[in-house]
Amino acid sequence: MTGDVKKLYSQALFELCLENNSLKEVYEDINQCRKVFDDHPEFVELLFSPLIMPEEKTAIIDKVFGKEGTVHDFICVVTLKNRIRYFGAITDAFNELYDEHCGIKEMTVVTSVPLKPDAKERLLKKLEEKSGKTVKLTEEVDPSIIGGVILRMGDSQIDDSVRGRLASIADKLKINN
Repeated sequence: MTGDVKKLYSQALFELCLENNSLKEVYEDINQCRKVFDDHPEFVELLFSPLIMPEEKTAIIDKVFGKEGTVHDFICVVTLKNRIRYFGAITDAFNELYDEHCGIKEMTVVTSVPLKPDAKERLLKKLEEKSGKTVKLTEEVDPSIIGGVILRMGDSQIDDSVRGRLASIADKLKINN
C-alpha cells in the first residue's frame, strides 16, 4: 500500500510543479515540512486522529505552515485523505523524481575514518565525471571496514574495503577446501 500511495501522490505533486514552474520552491518547502513531521511524530498522529474534525485539522495546518502555497494545499489534501502517515515516503518519492529531473544522483561513501576535504572533493569530481550527473554525496564513517571505501548508489554497492576484500578471500578459501 505504501508504494502505491507514495507513487500516486508524489507523481501528482511533481507534475503539478512542472506545470506551475515551481519545482525548486516546492522541493525546498516540502523538505522543510518533512523535517517538522520527522521531528514531531506526535503532530502526524494529531493530523491523522479521527477525533479531530477536518476543519480543525486544516486550521492546525494553517497555523503551522501558513495559509497558502502548493505545499500547504498538498499537506491539507494528504491529511484530509488520511494519508498523512505516508508523508515521509511521499516526500522521498518526490525527491527521487526531483533528482532524476535535475540530473542529480545520490551516493553514499563509507570509510573507516572521515575523508579529508581534498580527498572528498576529488572523489566527488570523479563520481560526477563517471556518472555524468551532479552527485549528492553523503559520507558515513564505519571503523569496522578497516580501510578502503564502500560506495552505495541506490540498490547497488561497490565494496572496495579491507573488510570486503578479507571476506572475499575467506570465501575463496572455503571453496578450495
